[in-house]
Amino acid sequence: MNKLREKKEEPGEAPKKKAAGKPARLPRALISVLNGSFLTKESVLSNMPFILFCAGLGLAYIAYGYWTERTVRELDRTNGELKEMRSEYLTVRSHLEQAQQQSHVADDISALGLKESRTPPTLITVDEDQLEKPSEP
Repeated sequence: MNKLREKKEEPGEAPKKKAAGKPARLPRALISVLNGSFLTKESVLSNMPFILFCAGLGLAYIAYGYWTERTVRELDRTNGELKEMRSEYLTVRSHLEQAQQQSHVADDISALGLKESRTPPTLITVDEDQLEKPSEP
């Protein structure tokens, strides 16, 4: 046992208790912070540049947190728009592919009074010596 730290009690004396009616006192350091008197001490004044630097870093850290949250929200919004545009693109592409089918084109032009040709196209070939050269003015 450590005898230096051990409190000696006298045999006839009862141990002392804290008064139950008194509220606990705030430590002096907390009181000096709350009333601002710690700012007048020489050690604080000599370390003021470092304290201001730490406060600036804290503000920068908070600003960076807000910036990253805003960026993440913008990314989520952009991803939602991208998914919506992709689904719209796929829908429009499928409608266009259906409209380009020969049967749909034939139905659409029949409303205009045209009818689909049943004869396949033929290739016309012309030799170069049969071509007329344009006359110069």
